[in-house]
Amino acid sequence: MRTSRLFPTLLLVMLASFSSQLVAAVISGQSDTDELLFQTFISGVLAIILGALSFILYRLNKRLKLTIQAHQVNEHTMSKLNSAVTNSGASILITDHNGKIEYVNQKFCRTTNYLHHEVIEKSIDVLSPKSHDHDGDTPLLSKACLKSNWEGEVLCLKKSKTEFWNAITVSAVYDKDRQITNYVISAIDITALKTANNTMQTLALFDSLTGLANRRLFVDRLHQSVLSARRHNKSTALFFLDLDQFKRINDTLGHQAGDQLLLVVAERLKTCVRKQDTVARLGGDEFTILLNDISNTDKIASIAEQILHILKKPIKLGKQEVIISTSIGITIAPADGVCADNLMKNADMALYKAKEKGRDGYYFFTEDLNTRANNLMQIEHELRQAIANNEFYLDYQPQQNLKTNEVHSVEALIRWRHPTRGEIAPAEFIGIAEETGLIIKIGEWVIHQACREMRQLYDETGKALRVAVNLSTRQFSDLRLVNIVSEAITESGFPAQNLELEVTESMLMHDMETVIDQLNRIKAMGATVTIDDFGSGYSSLSYLKSLPVDTLKVDREFVRDIPDDINAMEITSAVIAVAHKLNLKVVAEGVETEDQRDFLIINRCDFAQGFLYSRPLSYEALRAYFSPQDDRRRA
Repeated sequence: MRTSRLFPTLLLVMLASFSSQLVAAVISGQSDTDELLFQTFISGVLAIILGALSFILYRLNKRLKLTIQAHQVNEHTMSKLNSAVTNSGASILITDHNGKIEYVNQKFCRTTNYLHHEVIEKSIDVLSPKSHDHDGDTPLLSKACLKSNWEGEVLCLKKSKTEFWNAITVSAVYDKDRQITNYVISAIDITALKTANNTMQTLALFDSLTGLANRRLFVDRLHQSVLSARRHNKSTALFFLDLDQFKRINDTLGHQAGDQLLLVVAERLKTCVRKQDTVARLGGDEFTILLNDISNTDKIASIAEQILHILKKPIKLGKQEVIISTSIGITIAPADGVCADNLMKNADMALYKAKEKGRDGYYFFTEDLNTRANNLMQIEHELRQAIANNEFYLDYQPQQNLKTNEVHSVEALIRWRHPTRGEIAPAEFIGIAEETGLIIKIGEWVIHQACREMRQLYDETGKALRVAVNLSTRQFSDLRLVNIVSEAITESGFPAQNLELEVTESMLMHDMETVIDQLNRIKAMGATVTIDDFGSGYSSLSYLKSLPVDTLKVDREFVRDIPDDINAMEITSAVIAVAHKLNLKVVAEGVETEDQRDFLIINRCDFAQGFLYSRPLSYEALRAYFSPQDDRRRA
């Protein structure tokens, strides 16, 4: 029987016994009934007391069992928690309410190289780097972190004094009076992650070669600088810098030398500005400088002059010593604008103007430059329409054979007949086409058109003329050039040997190996190569012996001064003589007088072109020139 039922059962038994004894006594007629009742009562009371004691013992036994079970569960739970903390993958520290360390786990010891007894009873500040070695923005592990439910990234110190980063979580432990008794700190080493993030940020915001700010960071700082200047009624100056002839150094001395040059330039630029200013590299040899909080804009010019002076000092690159000049474009905010994109466009336009003025100098942005830039954009748009609408045509200027006095060849000259503005001079659009890359499309059209019309001229008049076509820098560098020429020759049926491609000196002085390869590919098709405006560039004859060219064109600047300038005459005669020694033909352009013609004949120049012989002719006029019915053909 369950103990919980013992007390009521005993009570019932005693009551039954009492009742039966009382009934028996009455029946038997006993005289001591009162005594019997008293004994029975006493037995009943004892039974009740005994039952109550049994019930109480039962309840105490049950509660004791529950307490023992709960204690066992708590012990098991505490054992698991202790094992989890001890073997945790995170460093665990427990301090008292004052930050004194009371417990550290194994992970903490492995991470910091401290033994348990070396930090127990020590302040948590023992793990904090010296604050004076860091700026105020660097969070350090110290008592300041001991706050309830605090999370953050802090810099910590190992036993070896090596710094490392931790992501920590702080939890407070309270007593029954809600007073903090301890702090539990969980820490995870994030040094590798922090380093990776810093590396990614550096790659995203800084130039990998020079360590300067890159375009993205520079634009952001420019925006902030303009806002600050407007708030404080000051100015911001933006410099765009471009190293003159950097490509030539890069090509002749190699890319490693070019990189070394850029590093030197970057270091020199940093010495020219204040700490609050920014120097950035946008790419290649393009640098920018941001001058913040300028009170006196009159000093900007002197800063530009100082930069030009410092950058022009000799630079040692291996065994070579080079001197490099710089062009600088300058714009000022808010005077020239407040939009970062517009300011950078302004500085870029001013830079190009500085180059146009002869390089090695600086130029300030003006509204005139902005007007000119808008005009250039309009012309670019119209050029695209001109290509689509076939608005271009060719004129041809004859070249006279000075020995036979006959027209030997012609030079193809592009012309643009605008539907509303009429004839537009090449000087107005060739440069823009070159800058925008449209010159490649236009140049392709010129080659095809010249071959078609010269083949048509032969079919109509029987006159087989050579035609010279000028190549732009972009065209000559285009890998498709040989294919374009080949297609033009094939489609038109024009003889390849009658096609001359004219290149300038400056185009031939960059990456000589690539230049020679391109020239050889052109000549392999049967076409010939002419160096145009010889003497206007590097004025070097020595490289001619290594270049596969056929003809030299003496620059018109020399011919123009004949016979008034003795130097021009000597240079021209020297060029002709050397060219003949190298088995090259010579064309003199810009011939306008008989004296010039006579000088060229005396010095055995091969060909001449200029107004003395003919102005540029349209195709129809050229066809008429060689028509049998035209008397000019017999003149």
